[in-house]
Amino acid sequence: MFHHGRELTAEDVMFTLNRIRFQPDRFQGGWMFRGIDQMEAPDRKTVRIRLKEPNYLFLRYLCSITTAIVPEDVVRRDESGFAKAPVGTGPFQLVSHNEGKCVLEAFPAHFRGRAHLDRVEVLILPQVEAGRLKEPDWTSLMMSHGETSSASRKALLNGGEEWHNLEAQFTCCSLLVFNQKKSGPHNHPLFREALHHILDRDALIAELGGDRICSARGFRPGAALSEKESACLPKRSRSEILALLERSGYREETLELVTNSYLEADARWIRERAASFGVTLEIRILSTAEWTDHASLQQSDCQLYGVVLGGDEVRELEVYLQNNYFSSLWDSRTAEVVEQEAAAILREAEETERRARLAELEQWIRQAHAVLFLVHKTTNTAFHQSVRGVGINSYGWVDFHNIWFNPSVS
Repeated sequence: MFHHGRELTAEDVMFTLNRIRFQPDRFQGGWMFRGIDQMEAPDRKTVRIRLKEPNYLFLRYLCSITTAIVPEDVVRRDESGFAKAPVGTGPFQLVSHNEGKCVLEAFPAHFRGRAHLDRVEVLILPQVEAGRLKEPDWTSLMMSHGETSSASRKALLNGGEEWHNLEAQFTCCSLLVFNQKKSGPHNHPLFREALHHILDRDALIAELGGDRICSARGFRPGAALSEKESACLPKRSRSEILALLERSGYREETLELVTNSYLEADARWIRERAASFGVTLEIRILSTAEWTDHASLQQSDCQLYGVVLGGDEVRELEVYLQNNYFSSLWDSRTAEVVEQEAAAILREAEETERRARLAELEQWIRQAHAVLFLVHKTTNTAFHQSVRGVGINSYGWVDFHNIWFNPSVS
């Protein structure tokens, strides 16, 4: 691998891993490398890593985006400049990047072969202008999370026979996560159980519609429930729910719920539904930048956001162990159980066993109502018949590497 004509070395690899694992407050992926005991570079092309205990997913950690190798000399000299114009090994190479647009061109030497597209332009719209800028005239490919965009609807109506609509279900699950480190009624298991029954997922889907396709029993659609959980499936009556609230000691305290603009409608529905049972929620909508302020997030009582796993074991562990997801909100007992289970999962050599234990861990947090699984979502893609190779991957994204245009179709 080369960077600006210089071969990346084992020292660059060690620099990359050390800057991540020794700065966990700055790099969210630091949890991946807590198990490193020793690391050395016997020569320019070899890195020797000794772990404290077995970890059968460690090589997968090294292949993650988090561990993309960075050149030590360049980063030490101008880290912010490198962040704006990085060099990697993907199917596209960065040509230019400014506040308004990022331009990518095909990288001929990519290991999977050259991308079919010659050029991709990513428009970057200022968040403050959201809702005020005129929607671009998309002429070939449109993606929409929820109702199709106005341009898509117009195109499908005016020239329906030239357009194809592709809907793909992917594992985007909305979650209500409780801040167990902050005192309050939300820390009582009976209060969380009551809220679980208050939030009728089928009603949420029926009333809000859009991209909400089915109620969530776990991270993935169709998640299996234990016999004990299945017994809790029948909806509780209003009197039973109010009895749970009474037994939890709830006294009409106001709880703060933080979320993003994408889930604002869901948050408002949750607030109104909770209010009908005498539970008061106050909503605070956060920007992307505000979600990185962990000190501020620690002041909230609960958080509403979505998670996409994409069928990846490492990604699933990340949700449990990374501090911008569940980890920063666990109480000491929950954190201990999760850490022990995660360590046991990493010691399993067989993927089937690891996935079985991950399912057990999910079941445990579900039974404790530490996290309320709400609904699964879908994505819609409308594309002109001249565009070929369109598909949606497990993360809900179109793979630009495979897209090509049929020149015989205008």
